[in-house]
Amino acid sequence: MDGEQIQTTRQKKAGMRNLRNGILWSTKTIAYGITNTLFVSYFSFYATDVLGMSATLIATVLLITKLFDGVTDLIAGFIVDNTHTRWGKARPYDWTIPFIALFTILSFSAPKASSMVQAIYLGAMYVLTQAVFYTLLGASDNVYLLRAFPHEEERNSVFGISTVFGQIIGIAQTVLIPVLVEHAGTSQSSWTKMVIILAVPFAAIGMLRFFTIKEISADEPIQQSGSVKKKSGVSLKDGAKAIISNRYILILTGAIFLIVICSGLLNTAGAYYVKYFIGDQSALSVVNLGSYAAIVMLVLFVPLSNKIGKGKVMKLGLITSLFGAAIRLMGGTNILTLTIGMGLVLFGVMPISVYFPLYLFDIMDYGEWKTGKRVEGVLAVFPAFAVKVASGLSVSLATFILGAAGYDGNLAVQSEQAMRAINLCYNIIPATILAVMVLLMCVLYNIDKVMPTVQADLKARREAASVESRED
Repeated sequence: MDGEQIQTTRQKKAGMRNLRNGILWSTKTIAYGITNTLFVSYFSFYATDVLGMSATLIATVLLITKLFDGVTDLIAGFIVDNTHTRWGKARPYDWTIPFIALFTILSFSAPKASSMVQAIYLGAMYVLTQAVFYTLLGASDNVYLLRAFPHEEERNSVFGISTVFGQIIGIAQTVLIPVLVEHAGTSQSSWTKMVIILAVPFAAIGMLRFFTIKEISADEPIQQSGSVKKKSGVSLKDGAKAIISNRYILILTGAIFLIVICSGLLNTAGAYYVKYFIGDQSALSVVNLGSYAAIVMLVLFVPLSNKIGKGKVMKLGLITSLFGAAIRLMGGTNILTLTIGMGLVLFGVMPISVYFPLYLFDIMDYGEWKTGKRVEGVLAVFPAFAVKVASGLSVSLATFILGAAGYDGNLAVQSEQAMRAINLCYNIIPATILAVMVLLMCVLYNIDKVMPTVQADLKARREAASVESRED
């Protein structure tokens, strides 16, 4: 066998290995997606239309819990940065997945009681699910990826494959759930059964990653000259400096914050929009079919990024999403334009909303280059902190607007003011947010230009440190 054949064989084996690891890596996303869809798209709807709570009350509950949730993200980042076990730094936190499933089921199994008791119950379940278990899983996820696949080419390939596979299953979930919701109606027991059917098997799938993918990067104390050199931790000061001195983590986090606000409004108002404007709850399944357009971006992202850079792909995508929002606005209640518009919006935001960890790894390198300190967990959870706060604000914003407009889930026909509020949340505000985000990213985000210098300098520093360590 000549050298070319050997190289081809190696590439095929590497490709098959990446395909296997990509599918296994996606299992967490699949498990997360089903429960996240239930919370983002149907938690408010469950409270108003199944439990009969006022929109203002559930909006207040969500706002309070989400603000608390955001604080726990920052704490979780320090916990992950200072975690050292025989399973690794981040991998052990996949054991939060069964607990997420359990408390998701409990969240949609509220007791028959007064509205205030139900509000307290829902708030407590939301905190346990989101602020505790989701937070730990999210804080560890990107660190796990970085340590399981330390080589960038392999990491990008695995992440790309997992993203495509996970999104295919995730979109299927968004098509399936509205049909199940329509079938469950306003029966509390039917909602509990539905969530059990969805959460339990997907939690089992989500645990496959823990049992099949190990952390490769060493996370043990370093033996040096017969003594143990302990790993240095990350202090509060280190974490704060890593965020404040890194303009790109602030810009990226701001963009993610706006995307989540937009997504939360679309998801929360979507259930109301199809019910009262279109008159068919299951119509949301058809609109969500447009999400499959996002898979095109998922497939194209890595090759396009290798050719023109991740930053340019991001900016072109955001401009496309703005066109999608315009199509939705012009089409009104037309199912075709809603579906096409939704597809273009999701196609355009994919580079940030799904591939942001690949931007995050560049930002970690930039932070190390600028401050001299490698910080991973805190930088990984800072966008997650923004996601938690934004998702709470978006759902709360939508329900506050509906409540202020006089929306009443017990009425079969809503007032004209309430209908305008639903349209505002589902169409007008998201389009405005996308326009702001396009301006923000196109003007301020230029990390691609500085990364060659950053990577060259970091390589030189590490080589010098390695030589110095051998000399000692």
